[in-house]
Amino acid sequence: MAEVTVGQIVKRKAVLVRPEDTVHKAAQILARNKVGSAVVVDENERIVGIITDRDILDKVVAKEKDPKKVLVKEVMTEKPITIEDDYTIQDAIERMMEKGIRRLLVTRLGKPVGFVTAADLLAALYTHNHGEEESGEEETEVYGICEVCGQYGPLYRVYIEGGEKWVCESCKDELNL
Repeated sequence: MAEVTVGQIVKRKAVLVRPEDTVHKAAQILARNKVGSAVVVDENERIVGIITDRDILDKVVAKEKDPKKVLVKEVMTEKPITIEDDYTIQDAIERMMEKGIRRLLVTRLGKPVGFVTAADLLAALYTHNHGEEESGEEETEVYGICEVCGQYGPLYRVYIEGGEKWVCESCKDELNL
């Protein structure tokens, strides 16, 4: 069985922002690129953090702060968990489970390449394993982290607004799918 690397499945390319950018500017960059997270790099292009749409909601909007006055460095997550692009998807899954996170920053020689989510890894595993199955076999159950609520357990592939997500049974029922 050939090993699939994280670099082979990166779908979300790295979007960069600066620590001195306002949260408003970062939100515009996220929206324009249709991504949920950006890599925060300093003037030497070193990774100093990440900022996610969740950071903006929880640390700025929910606290009624002005996004035009709050800087990225005030709400970013410092020292993000990364993985080099030549590591296997199994390595990525283990790192996510160990750290309790749902997305990993993929790097190549320490430079940002993009992000992979738990759903990306599950889809890659499914595709890889599905290709090896014989046509008469029954589909195996997929376990992992729900992309909606973050709980670990059996997952179901659903299509929401043109995108694929892996969700638990409770979230699947709530979404009426």
